[in-house]
Amino acid sequence: MSFIFICLATGGLIGFFRPPSKALAKYVNLATMAGLFILLVSMGAQLGSNKKVAADLGQMGIQAFVLAGMSVLGSICLVRLLAASLEKRLSLSAAKDISKAGERR
Repeated sequence: MSFIFICLATGGLIGFFRPPSKALAKYVNLATMAGLFILLVSMGAQLGSNKKVAADLGQMGIQAFVLAGMSVLGSICLVRLLAASLEKRLSLSAAKDISKAGERR
């Protein structure tokens, strides 16, 4: 498991210090999407072949729907609160800058 985190951190550092060109970024995006597609298909095949998971799918589906819905709702609420807070701080900062500029004249 640590190997995965090491690879992720290494890729993040490479991308931060030496971002890829637009042409290379296009291919990296395609490779990422292909890898994600393969991962999702293989996970779906593994879940579909598990008899216990298939039997409990109805109950797990409801729980997954509720958890996903609440996660999205919570994220939206937090983003709105953060945006409002940042907007307020930025407007106060802009007002201070304007008042300082007025004092200099």
